[in-house]
Amino acid sequence: MESRLQDTLSYSEYRIERNRARRLRHFRRQCIMIVLTVVLVLIFTISYHAIVSKATSASEEVAYKYYKSIEINSGDSLWSIAETYAGEEYASEQNYIDEVKLINHMSDDSLTSGQYLIVPYYSTEFK
Repeated sequence: MESRLQDTLSYSEYRIERNRARRLRHFRRQCIMIVLTVVLVLIFTISYHAIVSKATSASEEVAYKYYKSIEINSGDSLWSIAETYAGEEYASEQNYIDEVKLINHMSDDSLTSGQYLIVPYYSTEFK
């Protein structure tokens, strides 16, 4: 009888261990599935946003910055030059004038007829 009791206990312990191992495998499988799901969601989200951002940026026209030399005529001022050459890329005409003065190493706003200035401008045409 004692032998049968011992066999019953060992079989019961075996079942308990087997069930514990099965639950552990099931738990690990669930964890792996959750991690894979999160990774896939992140990949799809990042891919979607990359595609959308490329699509919106492709529709915008690219403006290239160029420089040209102009001759100053009588009556020209930095403000009139800024009205002609400054585009939407500059926050204000004063910003454009500051850049022209910096490029041409000018300390004041005075211009002389016959003088040449390097002025920046933007164009959508690639040259």
